Amino acid sequence: MAVRGNSRQSDAMKHDVFICHASEDKDGLVRPLAEALRDANLDVWYDEFSLQVGDSLSEAIDRGLGESRFGIVVISQAFFQKRWTKRELRGFVAREMDVDDKIILPVWHDVSYGEVVNFSPPLADIRAAMSSQGVEALARELVRKIRPEGSPLLVARDELSRFGWELPPLSDEWWLDIVEMQEWIESPRWRRPLVFPLPHKNVASARRRGLNIAWTALQNDWQLDAERQQICQITHPERVAKFLQEQPALFEISQSHPDRLVNYVPQLLIPEFSGEFAGAFDDLLAASVGQKRAEPDSKRPYALCSRSLALRHPTFGDHRPADIADRWTRGQGYELSARILDELDYVFWLCADESAWLPNGVRDILVAGARELARWPDELSHRDRWKSQLSKASIAKRRTPLKWTRTLRADLANLAEESARKLTLKTPVARIVDAFIRHDFMGGSDERLNEVDRRIKARRAGTA
Repeated sequence: MAVRGNSRQSDAMKHDVFICHASEDKDGLVRPLAEALRDANLDVWYDEFSLQVGDSLSEAIDRGLGESRFGIVVISQAFFQKRWTKRELRGFVAREMDVDDKIILPVWHDVSYGEVVNFSPPLADIRAAMSSQGVEALARELVRKIRPEGSPLLVARDELSRFGWELPPLSDEWWLDIVEMQEWIESPRWRRPLVFPLPHKNVASARRRGLNIAWTALQNDWQLDAERQQICQITHPERVAKFLQEQPALFEISQSHPDRLVNYVPQLLIPEFSGEFAGAFDDLLAASVGQKRAEPDSKRPYALCSRSLALRHPTFGDHRPADIADRWTRGQGYELSARILDELDYVFWLCADESAWLPNGVRDILVAGARELARWPDELSHRDRWKSQLSKASIAKRRTPLKWTRTLRADLANLAEESARKLTLKTPVARIVDAFIRHDFMGGSDERLNEVDRRIKARRAGTA
């Protein structure tokens, strides 16, 4: 999976290590070593990996020398005889003197101390790794030097590599963007789908910081995908399940946090759509039922489970339809809001054929709940600035039965058409309008507003 987002290349280090070697040593040592280092998630500049057809050899090597954090120098009898290897070594010596840090990692391959001293006394003075220990052990020793445990970005890169990501170099400013995004993940400030907790609250250690960085990047990736594919409460469960499976990291964290998963895609709670999460959802429901028995909700003493799990319960937890619809559209609300569509969009979707995959009982209770909530009139000001006859009818003469005139139906059709385009609904707008009127959503609005009036008057009279 390739990294998405704003990736800006810099001119700093792009590789972990450059392997300086003689071509005679490729088969016996260098190629297996380069592959072992790459398998350890290191970015290795090695000619067979890095050179492309048409590349200038000298320019490519010079660029690799300058853009690598470390230089592995494979010292052998063949190395002593090569002009190119000496040139590469001089390049690393110059860099080491410039940065005042040890970046040369010698590997002695079938040579003696005396032979190295004769070639370069300073090189002989650097502690070297020995090829005689075998490629696997040699690679482990080099990895410990190249990738110290104290680097959060290296931890993050390893974690992302576990999911098959093709990552930019550590010098790329994309990493800074991800670190900045971490603050939003920890405290979301606007609606985004599928927000899960980062692995660690205590980020005192480098490893924990690195894992949080990695999972911030993962979340940003699947959230962008979810937005593009409009994965939300109204998405068919089969599409949701496919989306989860296509995102290995998302599927993994969903299994760890099923409560957070159903916050955003509550349709998976419906037993016939639960799939691999059925057991986890049953456990959540059992725990919630037990908690309600032990500590009844003072505001909802009738409730048999939490509102978030009502769609899992055989009797919807005896919750009011409005409470069920509220949780369906909004999730937990606030920082865990699941509402990525307008209230009108949800209403029109329930009136469309596209919602027919819902079991009849679930669809009926969501329709009844949406009618009771009657939040959609609040959005008319954003849609038409209160200019339409429908807008005026929603706030005027609420105690008088509404007559659906041609003008009112036309206004409603315009609103429905707007949502249909947004949701790519194929149901004819006229059929959506008929269902809206049949379910008496306007009547629900009247009832809600009348209730608000009653409460205001009661407070003023001192009887509330």
